[in-house]
Parts: sequence; C-alpha cells; structure tokens
Amino acid sequence: MMKNRFKKQIVSLIAALLLLLLPVFSCCASATEIDFDVEITAEACYIVNMNTERVIYQQNATKQMYPASCTKIMTAALALEMCPDPHNTIVTVPAGVWNEFDGINISNAGLAGGEEMTMYDLVCCMLLQSANEAASTVANYYGREEFISQMNAKARALGCTGTHFTNPHGLYNAEHYTTAEDLFKITKWALSVPDFWDITCMARYTLPETNRHYERELITTNKMQEYTSGYYTDYIRGIKTGTIDESGRCFVTAADKDGIVYVAVFLGAPFDVDTRRWGSGNSVFTNARLTFDWLYRNVSMQAVAPEGTPVTEVTLKYAAEKDYLMLYTEEPVQTLVNVGSDEDPVLTFESEVPEDIEAPVSAGQVIGKTKIYSDGIYVGEVNLISAEDIKMSRASRLLDFIGRVLTSIPAMVIYALILVFGAFYVYYMLVVIPRKQRAAEKRRERQQRLEAAQRLRNRRNGSGSDRTDSAE
Repeated sequence: MMKNRFKKQIVSLIAALLLLLLPVFSCCASATEIDFDVEITAEACYIVNMNTERVIYQQNATKQMYPASCTKIMTAALALEMCPDPHNTIVTVPAGVWNEFDGINISNAGLAGGEEMTMYDLVCCMLLQSANEAASTVANYYGREEFISQMNAKARALGCTGTHFTNPHGLYNAEHYTTAEDLFKITKWALSVPDFWDITCMARYTLPETNRHYERELITTNKMQEYTSGYYTDYIRGIKTGTIDESGRCFVTAADKDGIVYVAVFLGAPFDVDTRRWGSGNSVFTNARLTFDWLYRNVSMQAVAPEGTPVTEVTLKYAAEKDYLMLYTEEPVQTLVNVGSDEDPVLTFESEVPEDIEAPVSAGQVIGKTKIYSDGIYVGEVNLISAEDIKMSRASRLLDFIGRVLTSIPAMVIYALILVFGAFYVYYMLVVIPRKQRAAEKRRERQQRLEAAQRLRNRRNGSGSDRTDSAE
C-alpha cells in the first residue's frame, strides 16, 4: 500500500507540473485553442458556446453601452417570471400609454388604450415586433417604478456589474446602459424562463382578436429568422434586435446547428452598409452571419474524455485480491476543437478523491470527481466511478480491526500502564527487594552479634558465679 500511495503522489505531481507547463506548450500548437478569425465591426461583442459555456471571443465586453430594445430581453423574461399564468392573465393597455412616445418614431404593435390582452401576447409584441407600448403596458401592470427596480435587482442577482435600467423598453436615457457580458448573463437567464425561448424563436405570431382589434400578425424584427427575408439563416434562433441613434445596431442572438449552440451579443454596430455577406447588408446581421459561419466551418465538438476514461486510482481497504481501485469518468466530456487539427488534445486531470475507500464497492459507485483540462483549457467536471464490484474480505477486515484495536488510544493507555507496572516491578525486584534483603541481612548479622555478645556475657557471668560458690 505504501508503494501505491507513493505512486499516486508521483502521478499527482506530474499532473500538477503539466497544468503549469501546458500554457507554454499550447502557444506552440493546440487543438483546443480557438483562433477566432472574423472582423467584428460592432463596438462590443461577447460570443459563448453554450454546450461548454466557453467564451469564444470578446471585444470591449465590459464597456457600458446603450442596449436599445435589447432591454426588452430583461422586460419580457421578468414579466413572464413574475406572472403565474401568462396565457390567462389579462392586462389592460393604459389609456395614456402613447403619451410617453409623443413625437418619437418608435417600433410598435399598434396597441390601443383600454385594449385587453394576455400577458403572453404582450410579451410576443415585445419580443417579435419590439413594441415599446407593450413594454410600458407590462411595466404599468406591475407598477412602473417597482418593475424597473425589479429589473435592476434581477440584473444584480445575475452578477451584472455594469448594468442599470431606467425604463422597460430601451429608449435613450444617459443612465440606461449595460455591457455585452452583462447582456449575455441576462439572456442566459431569460432562456431558462418558461415561454421565453419559444416566443423569441417565432418568426411570426397571430395576435388573437381583442376588444379593440381584429386578429393581426406580428413579424419579428430579427430578419435572420424571417424566411421571406434575404437575411434568412436556418440555424438562427431568436433573440432580440435593438436600434436607436445613440446605440447603433444591437443584436443578441442564438445559433443551433447539429446540436452545437452559440449565443452572441453585438452592441454598437455601425449604421453603414456592410457588404461582406450581402450586397446591402445590415451590419449587425452581417457580423452574426460571418461569426456563426466561421465557427460552424472551423470548430467542432469532440469527446475528449469519453465515458469510462481511466483517470486515477485510490487505495482500497478490506479487499482480498487488490489494494487499489482505478476510477473512471462517469460521463463523456466534450469540448470545442479546431476542425482538421493535426494535434490531439492533451488532457490533464485535477481530481478530488478520498485517500482510501473501503470494500465492498459497487460498479458505478461515485467515488470522487475530476476537473478536466484540454491543452490547459478547462473543459468540464465529471464524477469518477468504479467500473467493477469489489467484495469485502472478512479476514482482511478482521486483521485491520485487530490492528486498529491494538493501536487505539485505550490500548496505548493499557500499554503505558503495563510499562509503568513493569518498570515498577523491575525496580522492586532489582532494587527494593535486594535492599530489603541487605537490610535484613544486616539486622540478622547485628542480631547474631548481639546474641553472641550476650552468650559471651552469660558465660562470663556464669563462670564468676561458680568461683563464688567454691570460695564459700
């Protein structure tokens, strides 16, 4: 067991050294490092692979920018989250809803004061047709100031440090801003809110007849998912556009092709025509198309650590035939790699396992976990399991029990008492008894001398008596 423990320490040391040295190696060649090669004309962007949550590229990601109608990502998701039943909750459009927009050219859904609609339909108006009056109606329903306060509270809860909202729709206000990174965090949360993903992925939606309007059709402002548009791209999935003079063109969108999903945030793209993809291209749509086309062409998902990859071993106690157990990955771990790379990813593991484990062990039993690095880049964490059943050896356990009993604290106390008693016994036998014997011997000798002296005196006294008698 000592040999195996030493072996484990050596393996751990080598793994730690590799983790330190891999960044040096990866600068020379790496299958995992993504060398993103697209010119982004947006002032700020943040691109993330959702399968691995790996940031592919970022540019001015923490710079505070005006988000325009991308604000409605927060407004719509928060409205859905706060509403217990969006499909059946009726909201009345305020009579003065248009007063806020007097003299401003805004995107809208033509809602009328007093019109009654479901919360779900209002969110559809916001996310598809970017209806500003729908956003104000939702905020008014919850109490405008309280709702805006909740928007900011949610942003803080999501870890957004460069975001502040002053309105629910995104029209210009100097104190209304966010960052590309923060907007990604908000979008990631929004995608987890029921109905949000389904709504934002729709290109068109028919609003039911209301008390003020007949049926009407909403058409998304995201032309990349509108099939009649020249910008149509089949892998685009939502999410929201935004444009005002102060913000430039803004776009948060997702792409899903063959199960590989990306979310990209573009803020502050120019109004100038971008001809790199379409002859009269909208710059922000062009940024998105070039980005995703490059990624799907140059990057793929690869299982760098398949299910059952051997990782490390742990000392095994109470087993009859072995004193260590190999641990394997419970699930496959995938990561992004460059298409056509001649280099195979170099894997290293940072494992958390117990120093030892006791038999019996079952196949599939979780023993620990490990973080996996591909070419020095963190790619995921997975459980470590046993691949076999290990039976317990009763004899081994009994011997271990005896050993533990013999080395327990009570046993040590007994051993100490025995040693003390033994030392006392030896001292008594070798020192005390001989001393007593010598003292007794001296007493006997003294007694013998006294007795001898007494006999001598007696004899002397007896001789004197005889002389007296004869004289008489």
